[in-house]
Amino acid sequence: MTLIKCEHYDYIEIMCLQQYQVKISLRSGVELVGRFSQTIIVHQGETKHEAISGVTQQQQPITILLTDIKHIDVLNEHAIFKHLQLD
Repeated sequence: MTLIKCEHYDYIEIMCLQQYQVKISLRSGVELVGRFSQTIIVHQGETKHEAISGVTQQQQPITILLTDIKHIDVLNEHAIFKHLQLD
């Protein structure tokens, strides 16, 4: 299981709070563009996972486990940060 460093949580919270347009690259190689508005807990059987939820560029609801994220690129011009590497 991949863990998230404590320092990364602040950036993820800012991303959700500001609802930045982001491109998320997953460890699987998939890339998604969307806006995320909250962090949530997802239950998979007996296991709890931290995740973000929001909508894709096509306005489809999406939830992504934090441990599935390889990196995040912020697409907004005047964002507080531009890139977050999670691996």
